[in-house]
Amino acid sequence: MAVLKGSFYEAVPVFEADAAAPRPFRGLRARPVERPEPVLEHSVAQRQRLDALAHHYYADSRAWRRVADTNPEALFAEDLLFDPEPPPGAPDENGRERVGEIILIPRRREVP
Repeated sequence: MAVLKGSFYEAVPVFEADAAAPRPFRGLRARPVERPEPVLEHSVAQRQRLDALAHHYYADSRAWRRVADTNPEALFAEDLLFDPEPPPGAPDENGRERVGEIILIPRRREVP
């Protein structure tokens, strides 16, 4: 299985199925979630996106996962910006935006 260099999955071990399994699973094990130290609080603005936040704070839009890892209370990354269970009759099918709520921003990851 090919994983791109610099990917969050680069160091994740390959799933090794039991030899007796009828259909082996080809894939990766779950990636260990790091818990970066938060250094900033960010107030969510309307129509904000995680990739735009990562670009603003890190100059790398692909670093959005670092913001998600710092806020483990959200099951899915988009739950940081949208209420996963919108109130009944909400006009937006994706949920209500969490405008004004605080999310934590970690420091930039140091490259070895």
